[in-house]
Amino acid sequence: MTISAPPVRTGGDILFGLLLLALEGVLVLIAAFTLGMRRWAEGYDPRPSAPPPMDWAPVLIFGAITGGVLLLAWAMLRGGWSWTAGGQFLAAALLGIGTLTFGIQEWSRAHPAQPRPEVSPTSSESRCVCTSGGGPCECPGG
Repeated sequence: MTISAPPVRTGGDILFGLLLLALEGVLVLIAAFTLGMRRWAEGYDPRPSAPPPMDWAPVLIFGAITGGVLLLAWAMLRGGWSWTAGGQFLAAALLGIGTLTFGIQEWSRAHPAQPRPEVSPTSSESRCVCTSGGGPCECPGG
């Protein structure tokens, strides 16, 4: 005879899911505030002439939070907490998008677009035009 756990009530499942989402929201706000203060403090340092190296801290921190939320979602799903698991998977998807956004922003900050080199004009107006078959050529502009 196997003893099974009592079924999870839907109301408790939803309330527990909301509680977890609120706690994760606080964790994300603390991480964002801390990382924002790091960026704010960098504003007081003299700017080097080269672009700054890529800062992996936001990507790693939010990636770790996303991984923790995914593990929690998987555990909730295995435990029969379907509404909580759904909320956790949704939160993990949003955190994953945020992590990718941080990574793209950091990469573009570390790799600024290079200006295009000046190319000398090669249009027909800038070349000499020879109208005679062997005589002097006429060049625009002198």
